[in-house]
Amino acid sequence: MKKFEEDLLLLEDQNSKLSKERKLLEDRLSEFSSQAAEEEEKVKSLNKLRLKYEATIADMEDRLRKEEKGRQELEKLKRRLDGESSELQEQMVEQQQRAEELRAQLGRKEEELQAALARAEDEGGARAQLLKSLREAQAALAEAQEDLEAERVARTKAEKQRRDLGEELEALRSELEDTLDSTNAQQELRSKREQEVTALKKTLEEETRIHEAAVQELRQRHGQALGELAEQLEQARRGKGAWEKTRLALEAEVSELRAELSSLQTARQEGEQRRRRLESQLQEVQGRAGDGERARAEAAEKLQRAQAELENVSGALNEAESKAIRLSKELSSTEAQLHDAQELLQEETRAKLALGSRVRAMEAEAAGLREQLEEEAAARERAGRELQTTQAQLSEWRRRQEEEAGALEAGEEARRRAAREAEALTQRLAEKTETVDRLERGRRRLQQELDDATMDLEQQRQLVSTLEKKQRKFDQASRGHCEEPVIRHGSTRQL
Repeated sequence: MKKFEEDLLLLEDQNSKLSKERKLLEDRLSEFSSQAAEEEEKVKSLNKLRLKYEATIADMEDRLRKEEKGRQELEKLKRRLDGESSELQEQMVEQQQRAEELRAQLGRKEEELQAALARAEDEGGARAQLLKSLREAQAALAEAQEDLEAERVARTKAEKQRRDLGEELEALRSELEDTLDSTNAQQELRSKREQEVTALKKTLEEETRIHEAAVQELRQRHGQALGELAEQLEQARRGKGAWEKTRLALEAEVSELRAELSSLQTARQEGEQRRRRLESQLQEVQGRAGDGERARAEAAEKLQRAQAELENVSGALNEAESKAIRLSKELSSTEAQLHDAQELLQEETRAKLALGSRVRAMEAEAAGLREQLEEEAAARERAGRELQTTQAQLSEWRRRQEEEAGALEAGEEARRRAAREAEALTQRLAEKTETVDRLERGRRRLQQELDDATMDLEQQRQLVSTLEKKQRKFDQASRGHCEEPVIRHGSTRQL
């Protein structure tokens, strides 16, 4: 009976466990349903995320096309700037060559100008020398003029003397004519005086002729010197004018060369500035091209990442859809299994109810059996006591039979009575044993039913454990796929 009570308690415990398992299974079913709803929401969010990624990829492809177009324009601008830069460099090289030629020409012109200036200085020295000679000639001419003036004065004096002498001669002639009656001495004196006058005339004429010849020669020399000086002065003036013209032409040419060199230097500086500006523009264009290339590479990388993420999201979406389909199938199968389990649980519940009713009946029967067992135990005890008493009596009877061989009939009667009582006790014991066997069979049947229920419960537990494992795997996969798109979405947002 204790074992039966323990089995009943174990059965009640298992019944409560089955109820708890049923409740847990129902909770798992509701959890599966909520997870399936969450998976559907995740699939919807993944679809939204896929659409968003597709829109982002379309936007990035548009941006990439724009970047490609901008890069092509930058390439065109770069080629144009390279062409302009090469042309400017060629122009700068030509200008540098022209500047070098102009510098060389300017150097030659400056050398020629220096030589011309040196020659002009030499000519100036020669002109100064000529001027000095001219001044000296003018001084000599002035001296000659003074001498001529002195000669003129002397000639005037000689003429005056000659006139005086002529007057004296005329006076003497008149005196001679007046004094025809002069003496021979007077004639000699007169002839002497005439001779003196003639000699004086000759001398005066000779001196006059010599003086005139000298004056004429001096005039010729002075005129020749003046002509030479005037010619030299004119040549000096012409040379000075020519050298002045040459100097002015050289200075003008030097000024033009300097202006051209300055303009070339200005053009070179402008070309240098333009070259630097073009180089800066080229560097800027190259930087912009590099930036555009980097932006294009980044956009391409972002596009590749977005495409990879889209593929991953699409794969995750397909996988999630397949998982959702599989989970739907599993959920359907789980629902079917749960339905079967619910039916089994209902059957088990009905069986439990029946078993409970049977248990209660069996408990009542067990209570009755306990009472009967107690009664039988009491009867057994009484029978045992009676049996012991009977055995004692039988022993006593046997002893008495042995002792009293004469009291055989009384002993036989007592033996028969004891045998009848023993048979009755044996029958009652058999009945009790049969009752106990029946109770034992009922216990074994209940134990078998309990074992079957335990086996079913174990199967349900295994099924629930399998479903829990699948649910955990599904939760892990769902969390992984959900976290991965979220992470990718976050990385995409960061990008």
